[in-house]
Amino acid sequence: MAEVARPDSFYVEELDSVFGPFQILKYRDAIKEATPLPKLLICESNIPDSTIKTIWNPLLDKWTNHGDIALLNGRGQVRVVLCRSANANTLLVTERCDNLCLFCSQPPRDVDDTVLFAYAAQSIVSFRSSDVIGISGGEPLFDKKAILNFFKILNEFNDKTPLHILSNGRAFKDINFTENFKEAALKRKIEIGIPLYSTSSRTHDYLVNSKGAWNDTIKGLINAGNKGIPIELRVIPTQANFSELSSIVEMALTCFNSITRVSIMNLEQTGWAKKNWKNLYLKPELYCDELQEACLLGDRFGVEISLFNYPLCHIPEELYKFAKKSISDWKKSFPADCEYCTIKSDCGGFFSSIRNMEVMPKGRIL
Repeated sequence: MAEVARPDSFYVEELDSVFGPFQILKYRDAIKEATPLPKLLICESNIPDSTIKTIWNPLLDKWTNHGDIALLNGRGQVRVVLCRSANANTLLVTERCDNLCLFCSQPPRDVDDTVLFAYAAQSIVSFRSSDVIGISGGEPLFDKKAILNFFKILNEFNDKTPLHILSNGRAFKDINFTENFKEAALKRKIEIGIPLYSTSSRTHDYLVNSKGAWNDTIKGLINAGNKGIPIELRVIPTQANFSELSSIVEMALTCFNSITRVSIMNLEQTGWAKKNWKNLYLKPELYCDELQEACLLGDRFGVEISLFNYPLCHIPEELYKFAKKSISDWKKSFPADCEYCTIKSDCGGFFSSIRNMEVMPKGRIL
């Protein structure tokens, strides 16, 4: 795996047997600040008579900031889950899901992990961010009671952190839940990222490996949109659906309300996508025309359409303006050949998980 822009996992021997979420502190005078999480002070010397956990680890000190949130696994492993210097922050709230997507980057597990919602709520309240925090899974809306209770906790703390929630949208087929969700969630800025992979149930259900999923998602998009819940529509081009990109976008912008933007996402070679890569992945150069046709629909409908996870050297120059620097820094890398590229500073880079990266630096001097 290639070197990432910001490492987020560390082994700290002194934290062996310490478990759960902690807030990292760098300043001693912040110890008494009232937040839901226990605190971990990174300091070269212990504070006498203090009950706070204090360690010194130069690497952890280098890659963390005062106020960051870390999850400790009880075996010395530290994962920084919310970082003030990150280009994006996302929290996993469940590994359960009612889809089994062929390209799932976080393969689901049928386990009782509702404690992750509690960790997430405590972390968000403690982090006190004005920037968007992502909520991911699994399917965050799989346990309807858990997601509503999650918002109840945030609201009790008067937390206003803006959230972006990734969901397959199926839960919104239940109109009563949709109404309850809106009431609980819209006390803050919120957006739901819902994928639609085809205009037909056959292709969508094949890609998410779940019969009836398309019908549920369509009903969910209708209900959520009609209730005014902001929706980011997501599409992942594959060998099975690349030819209908513009049809998917046009259908969504014509038939559903409250679509705030459309994001076309390049595949990430991780999770189940690795084993299904040969049957799913298509080089962007083979569907550039379809990409451009879909992107141009943004002007027609007055909706922003963006390309996520596309290195600039993989798409034509006409599409550069649609490309976003979307890969999280903890899994983003630039291969050595990128050092010669004249547009590296404008590029979002590559997933570090990609094997045999094809790099075509622009303006390279031989």
